[in-house]
Amino acid sequence: MSDSGKWSTASAASPRIVVTRSREQADEFASRLTAAGFTPLIFPVIEFAAMPTEPLDAALDQLAQYDWLVFTSVNAVEFFFRRVHERDDIVGGVAVAAVGSATAAKLAEYDIAPDFMPDEFTGAQLALGLGDLRGKRVLLPRARQGRPEIVALMRQQGAVVDDVALYETVTAVATPVALATLAAGFEAITFTSPSSVRNFLKLAVSPHLTPVLDAAVIACIGPVTAEEAAKFNLRVDLVPDEYTIEGLVQTLQKHFGIRD
Repeated sequence: MSDSGKWSTASAASPRIVVTRSREQADEFASRLTAAGFTPLIFPVIEFAAMPTEPLDAALDQLAQYDWLVFTSVNAVEFFFRRVHERDDIVGGVAVAAVGSATAAKLAEYDIAPDFMPDEFTGAQLALGLGDLRGKRVLLPRARQGRPEIVALMRQQGAVVDDVALYETVTAVATPVALATLAAGFEAITFTSPSSVRNFLKLAVSPHLTPVLDAAVIACIGPVTAEEAAKFNLRVDLVPDEYTIEGLVQTLQKHFGIRD
């Protein structure tokens, strides 16, 4: 971020915001940014690869024995129900928890309404909000690289947790054109997961990008992602009060003085 921390309307038609989400998810975020008065620069740093289905199949075979089915991301919902539909299964008889509004909205596409969603959209608050879990079985389908804290918290609360890897995140391939676009400059970069931070830094190793990144606003969707950025000595300028894409867009608007 510049010393003043303010956007000068003379410097560009609209602030250029880097979107580091996966290619599948970047368009929706970019559309929201455009509608909010920004110029999105799509630079996917993440791709998703499905894991073998045998562990999930084993869990689905005994789904009725679980007390809670916990989803910590939109991607987990998508990969989970993709397999459910392939098997022609029906999800029922188990309470469902969602980490936040975006995950709940994805569940709604499958006619599932979460029984619990925390006020603060983090995995830790999700686990703590489930309360006393003694004697309870929990199915946690998610990314292979999922943070271990949520499992540890639920086990501390007495739960038997089956942590099932549905997919893994891998680093996307950056084209020379995409890298050149970034090197030409941007006013802010957004990170929406810890893996987006790590993968961006793997891809953006060009010395031409260092001064551009140093001068840009760094915006993270929530505290977990911000903590990951801090591990790499990135200065985080913005974290929205609501840990959603919409919250991130609104926080950017406020920072750059853009009104709806």
